[in-house]
Amino acid sequence: MEETNPIQLNSDGKQVIPSGINTLTILTFIGSGLSLVFVVLTPFLNKLFLGFMEKASTSGTELTAKQIEDIEKGKAVMELTAANMIPLMVIGFVSIALCVLGAVWMRKLKKDGFWVYVGGQLLPVVGNFILLGTDQFTGVSSVLMSVALPLVFIALYFRQIKYLVK
Repeated sequence: MEETNPIQLNSDGKQVIPSGINTLTILTFIGSGLSLVFVVLTPFLNKLFLGFMEKASTSGTELTAKQIEDIEKGKAVMELTAANMIPLMVIGFVSIALCVLGAVWMRKLKKDGFWVYVGGQLLPVVGNFILLGTDQFTGVSSVLMSVALPLVFIALYFRQIKYLVK
């Protein structure tokens, strides 16, 4: 059976970025930009949310046992985050850089870009788990954002690996 060449050329003879890779890398650049904002704001957001939790627990309003338990769990995660702020921020910056570098390389159709991207996606999952343990998973949304979303993007990029020919 004859193999088809997945590389497409435009009228100038230059390689065209496949639409799937183009879309995914644009989403990666947007997501990395948003992640950068959150990593930079992490110390401020951590203090803000810790203050909200303190205020909620001392407000004098009647709270259920479940609400009190949730506030205490949240405070514990925020305090653990504050204690590990520098390593968490370093992990965040390095993972963003790896994802952007991987996306740029994949736009150039380099296979190594996929593996750099995967490293950038998995670094915060593993690093945060080592530093924060399972305490960081306070609900379904935290699991989706920190584990499921990276795995979905890795799978989507993996489907495009046939176009990475360099």
